[in-house]
Amino acid sequence: MGRAMLIISIGAVMALGILQLGIQGQRTGIVQNSASSAYEVQIRNKAFTAAQLAMERINESGGTWHPEKNSPWVEDIDGDSISLFYDLSTGSTGGTFSLLEGDTVEINATSWYQDPNSGDRKEINIVTSYVKTAMHFVPEFQSAMAFAVDADDFSFAASGSALISGNDASGTCPSKPAVSVRDNESADKITGADNLFEYLSGGDNSDHLESDSTAIGVDPNLSYEPVDDLVARLSQLSDVIKISGNYKGTMGSADNPGVFFVEDYAKLTGGISEGFGIMVVRSGGELEYEGELSVAGNFKFNGLVIFENAYNMTGRGTPRINGSVLVGKANDTNERLDIDLGGTIDIQYDCTAEKYAQLASASRLGQNRYKRLSTYE
Repeated sequence: MGRAMLIISIGAVMALGILQLGIQGQRTGIVQNSASSAYEVQIRNKAFTAAQLAMERINESGGTWHPEKNSPWVEDIDGDSISLFYDLSTGSTGGTFSLLEGDTVEINATSWYQDPNSGDRKEINIVTSYVKTAMHFVPEFQSAMAFAVDADDFSFAASGSALISGNDASGTCPSKPAVSVRDNESADKITGADNLFEYLSGGDNSDHLESDSTAIGVDPNLSYEPVDDLVARLSQLSDVIKISGNYKGTMGSADNPGVFFVEDYAKLTGGISEGFGIMVVRSGGELEYEGELSVAGNFKFNGLVIFENAYNMTGRGTPRINGSVLVGKANDTNERLDIDLGGTIDIQYDCTAEKYAQLASASRLGQNRYKRLSTYE
């Protein structure tokens, strides 16, 4: 009996010893695998970092920096070598607005490391796809004419055959309000209902507003920000045109819309009949067309017209603005904008003209936005 217990006890000790050795071996394996996994994570993070650096370089170069598979960009990141190249697939079908259409950027980042367990040289290849779109910062057109100011900051009058229409001139987009304002008090100023006597005596401006949507849209969130920042940035660029005096130069084209600033008295001469892009009329700016004050004569502009801190907007003759007019203030001033539209001036919402404004801004800012689609190994 005692001998049998001894044999059993020795067997139990041996079994426990084998179990302890097994557990110790598992612990060693877990530690080694954890170390290997941690190193792989570090390498992956460095590959991601390289992809981010690549996008910055693409932006800075305007797309001219383009490492390819046969001639990759090799960068040392915290002691590890990363090899990178990218493929660009354009989503554009060509045409005037191709810059505004998204392209797909597929970045291939490869790195190598020595496995701490086996000592073998291993490779990690990470492929990340992004959609690249040009940034323009032009706000969505809310209406044919938008007043991003308070009711006390403007006066409004319309006469003759002047018309503000929220129906899309291109015929491809839904209608928008003819005019958008911040509050009902501003809406009453547009219709003329703020002066009941004149309103009842024929001072109703409703005949000058047209839209299959609504004549006047009230939006309490209507703001001039961040358009003021966009105007400030554009004004500092070298390839915008400052119009003053007797101007006979270009006003842009459908293929190459421009950005124009009117900050002093200016007169369009030399047979200029049409413009494209963005026009900013600032405080003190006055635009004359062949003897008619402000936007007048037979001039036609396609895009966004901004009146920033401007004192007055007078429309006579037969000018036409396709796109949108935005009225705003970049600072707190007591100046009031007086708007007097007459003759046959026509301001009409146009979603195609909205793209002209976007294209004019994007082509000059030269910045891109990236949205990650997928990442895989």
